Amino acid sequence: MEIRQLKYFVAVAEAGGFGTAAQRMHISQPPLTRQIQALERDIGAKLFERTARGVELTAAGKVFLDDARQLLALVQRSSRRSQAAARGESGELKLVYFGTPVFETVPAFVRTFLATYPDATVAVSHMTKEAQLESLLSGVVDIGFGRFYPVTEGVSSWNIGTETLHVAAADPWDTRVSRARAVVDLLDVPLILYPRGDRPSFADKVVSIFRTEGVEPKIAAEVEDVTTALALTAAGIGATLVPASVAHVRWPGVTFLELEPQKLSVPVSCVFRTDRRGPIVDSALQVVASLTKGMSRR
Repeated sequence: MEIRQLKYFVAVAEAGGFGTAAQRMHISQPPLTRQIQALERDIGAKLFERTARGVELTAAGKVFLDDARQLLALVQRSSRRSQAAARGESGELKLVYFGTPVFETVPAFVRTFLATYPDATVAVSHMTKEAQLESLLSGVVDIGFGRFYPVTEGVSSWNIGTETLHVAAADPWDTRVSRARAVVDLLDVPLILYPRGDRPSFADKVVSIFRTEGVEPKIAAEVEDVTTALALTAAGIGATLVPASVAHVRWPGVTFLELEPQKLSVPVSCVFRTDRRGPIVDSALQVVASLTKGMSRR
C-alpha cells in the first residue's frame, strides 16, 4: 500500500468516478484504475461498485475512506513537523544551568524561545559546570547557562551579559555593612562564599576582587550555593556578595546594597557544542543573540 494509492482512492471516492478523479489528479484514467485495483488486492476487499453514473463505495470502501483520510492527514502533519524540526522550529531543547543565572537569564531565555517557536518544548535541569561540558560533548544536552566556564575543546562559550554586585546582609543591617560602598569597606565583615568546588567559580571572582583592592577577605564559610549562603546570611553568620539578579528577589531577613564602583560585575555565559549540533540549537542561539543586549544588568 502506497500513499499515492490512498490519494487516488480518496480522489475517486470524492469525485464519484474514475474519469473525473483522473482529471483532478492530472493523470490518465488507466494508471489510476490499475492503482485502485492494486490497492483492492492489498486490502483483500472491493472498494468500489460501478454504477450507471460512475462508481459508489462498497461497505468496505466506506470504512476504508475514513481511515484513508486520517492516514493522509497524519502524513501531512508528520511532514510539516519534520520540516519544522529541520528548520529548528520544533522538538525538545535540553537546557541546563548552574548557579544564579536561573533567577533571570534562564526564565528570560525560555520565555522568548517558546514565544518564538511555539511548537518547541524546553526541558530545564540543574547541572554542575563540569557535567554540563561533558553532557554537551556527548550530545546529552543542547545548551547551558552559568558563569566562569573553563576553556573546553569542542565547546563554545558566549559572554551574553554582565551583572553588578550587591552585598547581602541580615536585616536589620550590620552597621559595618550599611556604610559599605566598596569591597574595602567589607574588610572586617565575615563573608560567606559560594559555590564550594567546581572551579573556576563565582567564589574565586569574589576573592580576586578583594585581592585586587589590596585586601584579604575574612571568610566565615564556604557553602554549596547561593540559597545556603543567604540562609546563613539571614542567620547573622556573615554577609555574602551576590549578582544583581539575586538581589532583585525578596529574601526574608536579608537586605541588599549595591557596591560601587559599578564596574564590579560578573559575566553570564551560554555554552553549546561547537559543531554537530541540531537545528533547534541554532534556533536557540539566535534567541540568545537577540537577548544578549538586554542581559547586561545593574
